Amino acid sequence: MVSLPDHTILDLLVLGTERPVSSTLIQWLSEQPGAAAHPIRSGMFDAFMPIPNGHMVIVIAPHDSPNLRDRIQEMSSHHACLIIGRPTERAYYPDASVWLDEDQLSPTSINHGLEDLRTSALGLQCPLLTRQMFLRQLRIRLEKQSDLFLQVVSCRWRPAASGDSAELRFATQQAFEHRLRSNAPADALIGKLLDDQFVVVSTQQAILAESWLASYEDDSAYLWTSFLSNPLMLHSYNDLGKTLQACVQQIEHKRMMQSGIGTRSLSTSESLVVSDLIRALRRKEFYLEFQPQFETASGKLVGAEALLRWLHPELGVVPPTVFIRDAEMAGLIRTLGLWALSETLKAWHRLAERGHSLRMAVNVSFPEVADPDYADKVLSLLEENGVPPSCLELELTETAMMLDASVSLLNLRTLKQAGVHIVLDDFGTGFSSLSHLNELPLTGIKLDRAFVTPLGFDGPQTHIVSSMLYLARRLGLETTAEGVEDSKCLEVIHTLGCDRVQGFLYAQPMSLDHLIERIDGELIMSEGSGQQCLF
Repeated sequence: MVSLPDHTILDLLVLGTERPVSSTLIQWLSEQPGAAAHPIRSGMFDAFMPIPNGHMVIVIAPHDSPNLRDRIQEMSSHHACLIIGRPTERAYYPDASVWLDEDQLSPTSINHGLEDLRTSALGLQCPLLTRQMFLRQLRIRLEKQSDLFLQVVSCRWRPAASGDSAELRFATQQAFEHRLRSNAPADALIGKLLDDQFVVVSTQQAILAESWLASYEDDSAYLWTSFLSNPLMLHSYNDLGKTLQACVQQIEHKRMMQSGIGTRSLSTSESLVVSDLIRALRRKEFYLEFQPQFETASGKLVGAEALLRWLHPELGVVPPTVFIRDAEMAGLIRTLGLWALSETLKAWHRLAERGHSLRMAVNVSFPEVADPDYADKVLSLLEENGVPPSCLELELTETAMMLDASVSLLNLRTLKQAGVHIVLDDFGTGFSSLSHLNELPLTGIKLDRAFVTPLGFDGPQTHIVSSMLYLARRLGLETTAEGVEDSKCLEVIHTLGCDRVQGFLYAQPMSLDHLIERIDGELIMSEGSGQQCLF
């Protein structure tokens, strides 16, 4: 158990609000070192208002009373305060010195919380600020100082800390946050953007440039590994987004290199592709094609998937399977992805002007969705182009969703709540797709063509696809089958109850002008050439 010298233990009030303090919590607190010399007083909130100076306070947050909530927040802005409440209530108390989730309380978390509360009350360490409080204080500081440096700290939990024990995970998180606060420069502002992503702002460039926070990469005794970006000069508040993105990109590259994703050696031809990417972006050599998607039951054309293409001046049309990974490694995938999304929304607008409101699907890569500002960028583009969120579908692979779970899932939840469709692409190819289905913020799944195309032949694939579709229906997820290339396949997928289909049986990827002609000419499915899939 963590202990502190007696002289650091201040008078402690433990207060209930809508409910009294539990006897278990009082017992845990009474077992703290030095508690006998400093008796704990407990009771209901109103009995101890106003709080005497020189006291630390532990408060059980209210569940239903907005008035009590405001009073507790006001108190926490003037006194060292540890608040215990539901995770959903955390945002109501931005000035709390320490927050503990009530469903993850344990002697260990109480120990860490009390230690942080005491050191915060005595001014011995930097407080950990919520996102809103950090941004507010940063804006004020930048009005007075211009020589500030920003650094992003990202934490990755080891498998043991991410397992079934919520108590272990929470204790690990508290231990990491305590170490972060204790080691940061004395003048630092520390903001908590996500559960495992933090921002440190300080004038002490030399300290930030050193290894002031150990990574513990090779020490399994610690259940985390930390990644630090280089400290970058922050000139003004308007530069915050750009500076954050640069820092996150640095960390992303380090993490990808450590995980082995970025260790692949490029061949001579691949290196040539990488060197050409910047030129291609500048010369606008990229373009989009659209593959229609049809409602299986009615045959109505209801959507289109935007597919990125590169018209290389020497190599001709380069498929995305060649250049997407290289764009990721070159740090250009965000720029390329943002361009593709913007062009897709413009395409929707052209269709809408002709009375056609399709759902436009766009593929998203891991570096894009791992950008902390990704959800804000998507929502801004939707508003800018006048596109309803329900008319946009983002397709992501399981790796893109789970590789950096805390950041990407927060973005996806925000977008889903706004009405954007979130679809798990290539479903069935990931080893853990089934186990993650109920955890991910999804609206649908897209069956990989490796399962769909063979349905035209007799075999076990029918039973596999049937099980996938049954599971999706139970979870309330919309289903799309790609790779429908013959009438027999369509018959089977229709019988199994898949909601939407796309494939060469009906339409190859086409230009926007061709898509408009197709919709204007016919709004029901008609068989195309039956040409074999090229991918």
